[in-house]
Amino acid sequence: MRTGTIAPPGGARHAASLSRASWWKRCVPTRLALAIVAFTCVVVPGSLVVVHVHENPELSPIDEVAHWDYVTRLASGGFPRMGQLLQPSTLQATECERIALHGLVIPPCGAPPDPKKFKALSYQYEAQQPPGYYALTVPMRWFGIHVLGLADLTATRLTGLVWLVLSLLLLWIAGRLMDLSPPVLGAGTLLIATAPLTVYVYSTVSNDVTSLFAGSLVMLLGVLALKHPGRWMTPVMLLAGVLIASFKLSDLLPVVVVSFLFGVVAVRQGGTEGRPEGRATAALRWWWPRGGALLAGALVGAVAWLVVEHRIAVINPKDLPPFDVLRTTPVTFSLIMQEALLLLRPLTGSFDIFRTTDQVLPRSGALSVQLQSVMATVLEYVVVAGGLAGLFVRRREWFHWLGLTTLSVLYLGGILLGLSLYLTYDINPSLSGRYGMALAPMLLVALVASVRGAWALWGLWILGLVTFCLSFYFLLG
Repeated sequence: MRTGTIAPPGGARHAASLSRASWWKRCVPTRLALAIVAFTCVVVPGSLVVVHVHENPELSPIDEVAHWDYVTRLASGGFPRMGQLLQPSTLQATECERIALHGLVIPPCGAPPDPKKFKALSYQYEAQQPPGYYALTVPMRWFGIHVLGLADLTATRLTGLVWLVLSLLLLWIAGRLMDLSPPVLGAGTLLIATAPLTVYVYSTVSNDVTSLFAGSLVMLLGVLALKHPGRWMTPVMLLAGVLIASFKLSDLLPVVVVSFLFGVVAVRQGGTEGRPEGRATAALRWWWPRGGALLAGALVGAVAWLVVEHRIAVINPKDLPPFDVLRTTPVTFSLIMQEALLLLRPLTGSFDIFRTTDQVLPRSGALSVQLQSVMATVLEYVVVAGGLAGLFVRRREWFHWLGLTTLSVLYLGGILLGLSLYLTYDINPSLSGRYGMALAPMLLVALVASVRGAWALWGLWILGLVTFCLSFYFLLG
């Protein structure tokens, strides 16, 4: 007995009607829709990121020094290798910019850049990461440095805003093709734009800024492959998989979700009309140019980078000094299972919404910290509730399947990620919500598509608007 459909609404009739209408009218049908997309996808993220960068000149302790060194090394014509020391220019800049970690002792500004004085912090350990984000950031930061006259670090940080706006716009287009109304879709983009993890990550130099882009791009391509199939699918899906693998390996999680859902669609209802072959062969023929090509491209890209990174490394990852702090406690499978639960918080984790330059507490003190905890907890529960909505209905629609599959992949993917980090680096994986950020767009679509009733929709809007206003109050107060 069928319990609903896992494909977004539309079908052949929808595809034909869309071909006669402009993409602009489809994505932005009214002035209200234009106002919503401008506010939630441009104004809100732009203002929050710019203010956050301005109010936080110190380097983030979440690996920003090593990420920045990766970018500047590529800009100067080099390429990082695992185990190399940071460039002298990076150490010099770190001395003057400082790192926003209370109690951390580093040499004073102007001191000769001596790696020995930085100890474990002097190593380039982010050379493990694929080069896609860093290679794209080099030309992106040029405008800020040479046209706007911004400092190197500030210009590099602000490239995150470009990634964020593009990600939200891709999410908007995908949502409109799924027939989500502008007010409903706007609630989802607003929640992502104001989330604490979003504001923090996209205000720093980090390849985590590719995560929302990866999730939104995969979802958009998935919808297009369902509603507008054609010869474009196999090459585009292959290239998209390779591109996403070049950003960050945890960005492959949405690839797994979409590939799996395409497989289910193929088995249940796809690819059998007018074909003489068996059901399994027909399903495979339907799945391959969609989910199969996407997954194949991602695997090829990931394996190719792992081989290259291993061959050029100058040190065994298990001996890398920066990770010694994560080797002080025994690691068990149950510990990894526990840490994997943190991936179910892909928009919050341990990051503060209202972080400022103060190293211990924000300027507004305990009130800010308490409200951060309240708002982040509410957002966590709301997002997980949207993913679990399919458990509480008799007829499951496409967004229910999307939410349930995404949550499952988040947790199981977190376990596999934890195991791989442990086996590769002999460390406690110390997983956090940012490793699952690529699946946040899918969870938010599942959430807003499940909303029924004006009061529930207004509740999501109020949550996003309150977070937006409080961010400014505590950052500038």
